[in-house]
Order: sequence, then structure tokens, then C-alpha cells
Amino acid sequence: MVENKLDNSNNRKSNLNGERTQENKLLKKTKSSHRDAILNGPIISTIFKLAWPVMIGNTMQVVYNLADTFWLGKLGAEAVAALSIGFPLVFLMISIGAGLTIAGTTLVAQYMGAGNQKMTNKVTGQIFLVVTILSIILAILGVIFNKDILQLMGTPQNILSDATSYLNIIFAGIPFMFSFFIFSALLRGYGDTITPMKFMVFSTLLNIIIDPLLIFGVGFFPALGVRGAAFATIFSRALAGIYGIYILFKGNKGLKLTIESMKPDFKVIKKILYLGFPSAAEQSVVALGMTVLMSIVSVFGTIAVAAYGIGSRILSVVQLPTRGLATATTTMVGQNLGAEQINRAERTAWMSSGIILLLLSLLAFLFNLFPVAIISIFNTNPEVINIGKSFLKIVGYSFGFLGVRFILGGSFRGAGNTVIAMILAIIALWGVRLPLAQYLSINLNWGTQGIWWSIFYSNFITAIIAALWFKKGTWKENVVNE
Repeated sequence: MVENKLDNSNNRKSNLNGERTQENKLLKKTKSSHRDAILNGPIISTIFKLAWPVMIGNTMQVVYNLADTFWLGKLGAEAVAALSIGFPLVFLMISIGAGLTIAGTTLVAQYMGAGNQKMTNKVTGQIFLVVTILSIILAILGVIFNKDILQLMGTPQNILSDATSYLNIIFAGIPFMFSFFIFSALLRGYGDTITPMKFMVFSTLLNIIIDPLLIFGVGFFPALGVRGAAFATIFSRALAGIYGIYILFKGNKGLKLTIESMKPDFKVIKKILYLGFPSAAEQSVVALGMTVLMSIVSVFGTIAVAAYGIGSRILSVVQLPTRGLATATTTMVGQNLGAEQINRAERTAWMSSGIILLLLSLLAFLFNLFPVAIISIFNTNPEVINIGKSFLKIVGYSFGFLGVRFILGGSFRGAGNTVIAMILAIIALWGVRLPLAQYLSINLNWGTQGIWWSIFYSNFITAIIAALWFKKGTWKENVVNE
């Protein structure tokens, strides 16, 4: 009996040593690549190394959306309207899922920085569990209630059927879309931004190819119209998401997803919800705020709306490098805080802020040199050009400040202070931009220029607030040891 106990004890020790050896191998692999560069490499070159794949991935997302609009445009205005009317609902759902996965980026970054492979894998499993359950709940609610919500939004009867069909398919496929978010967020926290980029490029190209086949019916494919665009979107995302989850189960990218790691750990789940919900709320509040701003712009007529739409497209292009650098900064701040390299985390944030301020200020200068030529690319109407020109001249010089807020917001997320990032977004839109837009454009009779100045001041003021808040240093406590 004593011998059996000794054998069992030895077996347990052997298994434990085996697990530790596996974890150490993964950690050693990490140290030799991503982790070592993030913790010890040159800051600026490491930021760009992490950022450029994110920029390409974000560009692919823009192309993704344009592809659906382009192909459906061949069917007519009603098809595009059916797609567009449901976009706020889809964006809201995506905001919730993407917000929660930001918690995965933060926790994985900090645990990797601390060299704790076991907890990194635990977070991988818990994020997968929480977001998958949430995606199923959202899918069910979306399928049941989307038609009622569309009717409340005043959707015209002639597009209600197509809009409902489109959303039914999109909502049913939300678990597949969220699986892609999980994979991308976790790998970015780990320090691998290239793999999610490759998956995004593949998914986008697949969507572009499948779209016309399913929309118009080519060969043996049925002509599904608006529903075809929805099926193409879900299929291309599902393929990338499922393969991404397979890679996590396989564990050859440094993160290991196991059945054991998916057993509910309410302490970890509490951290995920604490970090994730503010980010989800931030994106949702921003979406709502932009809708309200559009209603103010629309007071000044179709020409103003067209000019603002062009300005928004230009701004979305400007934000591509900003979001890339912000994601890179989140990863670097998180890992360096986890490794208790607080000074390096702080230097990373300031250097990244300086880079984006310089880059976007130079870009704004170029826009101010050739505003007419830039606006003319999108529309040649003289009135649109005139209003759009004033947008570039006024809003352009706040691009750098917008970039600084995004970067410091990413730094706060890396530190686990997602509430601060949320508050900054709320202040920017609801505290400054919307009240000023209403007051300057209508009460003071500045017209559209009042709206452009409200955007300038909101970017400038919140960049200053973010910098002062960051300098205060309350973000320097990492969340993994709490």
C-alpha cells in the first residue's frame, strides 16, 4: 500500500514536471521572439513591428465593408439601403464582442510580461468561454428581435423584408464572427499581430470572391441578393475564426486552449468583465454619439451631409495608422507592466504619442495644401468641395491630438484601466463635441463650420486631459496581481 502511494506520488510529480516542461518550452519560445523584443528591444522599431500588421488588418476591414456595398449597389439603391439600415445594430453587437476581447489582449499581455504561461493559457480558455456564451445569447436575441427593432427605427416597408433576412443570417453567425475576434485579440496581447493580419486578408479576399457568386447567382450558386452578401460575410469570417480556434487548441502559436482551461474560474471571469465591459460601452457610446452628430449635420442639408461623409471617410483613413499604433502600445504597455518594467511602459506610451502627433500633423499640413484636390477625388460638386475644404482646414489640425488620445487610450487599456479610456471617449463626444456642435452651428449661427470647430476642440481638449491623466501615474498598477 505504501508502495502504491509512492508510485502515485511519483506519477503526479512526473505529470506536474511534464506540464511545467511544456509551459517552459512555450515560454522559452516566447522569450526568443515576441516577448524579448517587447521587453528588451528598441521601443520605436518594436512599436512599428507590432503596428503595421494591425494597420493592414484594419484596412482589410474597410475593404470588407466596401465590397458588400459595391456588389449590392449593382442590384440597386434598395439593396444598399437594406444593408445600411441594419448596420448600427450589427455595429452595436460587434462593439460588445470586440470590447470584451480587449480584456483578453490586456490580460494575456500582462501575464506574458510576468512570464506566467499557466495563467496566460487560463485567460485564453476563460475568454473563449465568456465570449462564446455571450455570442450565443446575442445571436438568439438578434434573430428574435431584429425585425421589431428595424420597425421601431422606421425602416421603409419596401426594404424591411431584405433587411430582416440579412440581419437574421448575420446574427445567427455571430458566434463564428466572435471566434475570430477572440483569436485576434489573444494573439495581439501575446505580441503576434502578423497572424491575425494574415487571417483578415484571407477572410476579406474570400468575401470579395464569394459575394458576387451568391448575390447574383453564378454557375450552380443560387441568386440570393442581399442574403447572399450576409452568407458570404458569415462564411468567410467563420472559416477564419474556426481555423483560428483550431490553432489555439493546437498551441503552436504560444497560446494553448484546452478543455481544462475552459472550466469556469469566476475570479478570472470577473477580471474579464471588469476590463471588457467599459471597452464595449465605449464603442457603443461612440456609435450612438456619431449618429447624433449626423443628425446635427443633416440640419444643414444634403450638401453638408455629403461633405461630412467625405470628411469622415478621410478621417477613417487617418485613423488606420492611429489604431495600429494604439494596439501596439496596448500590447507593449501591458507586457512591460506585467514584467514590472514601469518606466519602459511609460516611455513606450510617450514615444508612441510623439510619433502619431508628428505623423498626423504632417498629414494635416499636406491636406491643407491641397484640400480641393483631395475632396474632388470623392465629389466634384463645387458646394461639396467648398464645405469639405473647410472641414479639412479646421478638423485637419486636430488629427494629431486625436491620435494622442487614441494612443494614450491604448496605454490605459494595456494597463487594465479600460474605464479611463471609456471616460475619455464619453468626454470627447458627449461632453465637448455634441454640445459645442449644437451651440456653435445653430445658436451662434456658424453653420457647418461650427460643427467642424466642435470636432477640433473635442480632439484638442481630450488629448490634453488624457496626457495629464496619464502623467498623474495612477495607471501604473498592473491588474494581474490584483
